[in-house]
Amino acid sequence: DGRTSFVSRVKLGGIDVVVKRYNHKGLLHSLRHTIRGSRAKRSWINSNRLLLVGIATPRPLAYIEEYRGPFLHRSYFIAEFVDGQELHGILRDETIPMDRRQRLIDEVVRTLDRLAGHRISHGDLKHTNVLCSGDKITLTDLDGMQVHRIRWLLRRRYRSDMARFLQDVNRI
Repeated sequence: DGRTSFVSRVKLGGIDVVVKRYNHKGLLHSLRHTIRGSRAKRSWINSNRLLLVGIATPRPLAYIEEYRGPFLHRSYFIAEFVDGQELHGILRDETIPMDRRQRLIDEVVRTLDRLAGHRISHGDLKHTNVLCSGDKITLTDLDGMQVHRIRWLLRRRYRSDMARFLQDVNRI
């Protein structure tokens, strides 16, 4: 539960799902997302995009947009629940062997390179947005993800994603 969103795990139609509600933050916020598109819709599009290029992310099921008059008020993104541990917790857990922690770091770096190969930047690559199951990673929180047409902007965003990720690594 936060200022910008609320995330719940529920059972829907017999399967575990995650519902992320993007909160209303005022008229200007509603106007911007009415014009630009909801964060839930961007998450749904970006999840499908990652799955198409073979990068693991929770399977998107739906997005819902709630309007008040002509303005977007709230939106909801629904995806299958992925059982995994946040990278943040694994990297801080000293009982987990260092070689496993390093393999996960290397896997995230390889995934960032794969994203860049498809001209994609994540936009919010903190350790809590990477789920781990064994040595496999799954990217979450994709509403800030972008596809870049301009190569210098892709390089800039790639460096930003990498710096954000490594900033968290260096704090450990």
